Amino acid sequence: MFGKIARFIRVGEPAAAQQHPLLAQVIATVGGNIEEARDFTKLVIPAIEGMLAYLDRQIAALPGPAAVSEQLFGTDPVVSTLFPEADEIGRAFGRSLAVKETLPELARGGHDEIHALLGMRCKPANGAVAGFADHVLHSLAPSDSDAREALRRAAFDRLLRNFTEHVEKLRRKERLLKLEWEWNLRHDVAKTIETADEPEFVYAAQELTPDNLLRGLIAWLNTPERFFRLEGSGISMPGAPAAASSEPPASLPMLHCSDRRQWLVCLIRFSAADALQALQRETHTHRYIFI
Repeated sequence: MFGKIARFIRVGEPAAAQQHPLLAQVIATVGGNIEEARDFTKLVIPAIEGMLAYLDRQIAALPGPAAVSEQLFGTDPVVSTLFPEADEIGRAFGRSLAVKETLPELARGGHDEIHALLGMRCKPANGAVAGFADHVLHSLAPSDSDAREALRRAAFDRLLRNFTEHVEKLRRKERLLKLEWEWNLRHDVAKTIETADEPEFVYAAQELTPDNLLRGLIAWLNTPERFFRLEGSGISMPGAPAAASSEPPASLPMLHCSDRRQWLVCLIRFSAADALQALQRETHTHRYIFI
């Protein structure tokens, strides 16, 4: 891998371009000698930066962090609205895969308070929202800014992985219908039928050159809203938005990402000790958000 990374550093390129922290991740994840594409760093860095700026704007709009604990249920309007009962708070902690994977290390690092993304699904009743269910955590971190950064990293990494899986499908099958290739590459959901009289194919040998890989990746990076976006849900909450406070937003945003399920989301903060106890009580850790 290090040999591949070294090859994209060409004589005369600005030092900033050579040292961009995400270039190595792009090369290692996408593969296909993408670093050998013409003007690789010159073209890919603005696309990366554009996507990161978009993600920053989206994630900055996330409400919270709201303080969450079982003790607050029944007295705090935020907690009492987000959770149907106090026990569901413990289940959210104990059944979240992200908690199992990252909380113990954070606790060993001396972090007593944890911040995370909280996702919920609507619980409908007679055409209205009766409450929330399937509470799950993602992007655990020691601070609000770190949790937002972790979510940004996850979104960027997922786009790279989705692109790579799409490319590998063509490489594995050696050819795909042009419609299938372009639909996935562009995420153009409006384009659903083949208009040509004869099926037209895309062949791996011609399509998966470094230059074409770079062109395709930039097309994905330049349309990040098709892979990650927050939209208004219209679901009212008590209070008004406020940074670094337990006050909830006027409405919870709906997260659209690689997960086929749709999640209402906000940021929360909670006791590491409480979450560790919940993790020990639960034996079935299965909840996750597929960013």
